[in-house]
Amino acid sequence: MMRHSIVIMGRLRRPFFREGAEEYCKRLQAYGRVQLVEVPEAKQARSADDPQAVRESEAEAILGAAEQRGVGYWIALDEAGRMATSEGLARFLEKRAVGGDSHLIWLIGGAFGLSEEVKQRCNLALSLSRMTFPHEMVPMILLEQLYRAHRIMRGEPYHH
Repeated sequence: MMRHSIVIMGRLRRPFFREGAEEYCKRLQAYGRVQLVEVPEAKQARSADDPQAVRESEAEAILGAAEQRGVGYWIALDEAGRMATSEGLARFLEKRAVGGDSHLIWLIGGAFGLSEEVKQRCNLALSLSRMTFPHEMVPMILLEQLYRAHRIMRGEPYHH
């Protein structure tokens, strides 16, 4: 059974993003365990004056939250990461499960993304799109794609 820990920098403040993420968390329960972990932002993290400093100040907190999830395969969500189709994501999940990596820890940075230190600690960098999304929206998109991938893996209707 797969486990997904989704670590996001900051809180899902907008109700429609939170409700969407919660809906897909519920749907995913049929396929494994899923946990959404919101990491509190540092006060200086809200300043756009120095994005690099913001990413670095968030690194320790997001790495600590990921480490608390236990042993797992770490995946950084990053706009420069590897692209995948929904079917490709399903194949990736199958390979991880067969290979003994049934706990996937997904890392989502704050408004300025993840630091290089965090990305270097990850086993993989994955991009959901080359487009830019509000970071609060990313967990909902990821959760929907994980739900879709699990449905594809079981041959269940949802994906065409």
